[in-house]
Amino acid sequence: MGLKAKLRLSNPWTQNFISGIILSLTVGIYLAILGLGAGGAQPSSAHVTTTAYATLYAVFTVTGFFGGSVMNTVGPRWTMALGASGYSVFVGGLWYFDISGHPWFALLGGVILGISAGLLWTVAGYIQFAYAEEKYKGSYIAWQLFLLSVGCAVGALVVFCITKDVTTLSGVPTSVYITFIVIMASAVLVSLVCILPSAKIVREDGTRLAHFTASDFRTEIQGCLVLLKDIRVMLLIVPMAATEMSSALIPTLTAHAFNLRTRSLSALINWTIQIPSTLLFGLVLDNKKYARRVRGAMGLSISCVIVLVGWGLALGFQIKYDIKRDITSPGWDWTSKPYIEYIFVVLFTGIAYAIDQMMVMWVMSALSNEPKLLARYGGFFKGMLSAGLAIAFGQEAGGVSYL
Repeated sequence: MGLKAKLRLSNPWTQNFISGIILSLTVGIYLAILGLGAGGAQPSSAHVTTTAYATLYAVFTVTGFFGGSVMNTVGPRWTMALGASGYSVFVGGLWYFDISGHPWFALLGGVILGISAGLLWTVAGYIQFAYAEEKYKGSYIAWQLFLLSVGCAVGALVVFCITKDVTTLSGVPTSVYITFIVIMASAVLVSLVCILPSAKIVREDGTRLAHFTASDFRTEIQGCLVLLKDIRVMLLIVPMAATEMSSALIPTLTAHAFNLRTRSLSALINWTIQIPSTLLFGLVLDNKKYARRVRGAMGLSISCVIVLVGWGLALGFQIKYDIKRDITSPGWDWTSKPYIEYIFVVLFTGIAYAIDQMMVMWVMSALSNEPKLLARYGGFFKGMLSAGLAIAFGQEAGGVSYL
């Protein structure tokens, strides 16, 4: 494929790339803050921020389930723009809470982002599922997550550069919040200018996507309920819910045990390791030397090993150093011996975060090639993923022991 043809705005690959850019500008920056623990605020603020996250993901569970219905009704451009709009509001709420101590805006921001994030991820999932030819589905997923990881790493790098000399248990400065809000707001403009209606998407061979027309909302709601009758989708609910649950515990452990600059370094390592992980895992899932079933078994085996090692290391670290929420923070720095061991927790849980959800999305994308159904799949996947996160952050907000 020539460079000019690939960069054509109506090219499916270009639309997938733009979708990844939008994710990097919104979700990437959001996750960079999440990776710091306590929403970037002081560790003592963790209860309010985890409550905001729990609220966010509880709402996201519902909007994710029905996100495909919205997209099938109003189209990908407006759905993506609406989805991108909530991220700057949420970070603004965290900022307001950090400087004022009043939690209402942070909690309201969690509700607003819970609504919009379901829409954003539905479009992203729809584009990677429906726009890719069968042989490229793994690489489409990989490119989106690669760009998302780049956004996370850049956001974490910004925080690290600003906080590299801060050795106290403090929160990030105001300049970080302002920078991130501006970046996130720019994603709305990118969505409106660059995301095209599905009818305008043309593949390299001149073919268009399967015929796509807007549906009425009642039809779409019925279509979502039909998903609950598909045993293949039901069997994937637990894998969907489990893929990002480490997002609640690992950053919280980091915020509890380490000072600000070490939290920043951990977030940077976590997101940077995901950049090569997504691309390499995409090569496994799209390796033409092997049949699809063999590639799936290979990918699942790799994912299982990485996940088990990551959680095993996290468990061992907590037991060895007796990390408990009711014990005063040791306030370790990156020069402390325990951090050398903790780096491996960050590395393996970071890799698992990236490839585990890739595995689930790859399986889901193989279930159908029908655009409207794939839009519902995308929304349902993120809805169930958010249900898992709502449980995980709900445990945090409820004060369940780390162990």
